[in-house]
Amino acid sequence: MQTITALFDDYDDAADAVGALESTGVPSSDISIMANNARGWHRNTQSPAAEDAASGAGIGAVVGGAGGLATGLGAMAIPGVGPVVAAGWLAATAAGA
Repeated sequence: MQTITALFDDYDDAADAVGALESTGVPSSDISIMANNARGWHRNTQSPAAEDAASGAGIGAVVGGAGGLATGLGAMAIPGVGPVVAAGWLAATAAGA
């Protein structure tokens, strides 16, 4: 595989070069074009993925914290084992905080 890099003064020249490459048989999936969009050629298409990731992380933190709390409280109810488990659970909570 060969890599070719070129710089163009404007988008029209770059688009013409892409067309020339495609006409010689280079698949469009092998061609990349980068531009600064200073003249507004492309509209802004932002992905909502960052917002979804933040809400997912928040939900995961709440569910994980609640699960850990329930497990720790449940282990404390076991006679003889509860205080030992509670000490480790409290130490882990303090270290995590």
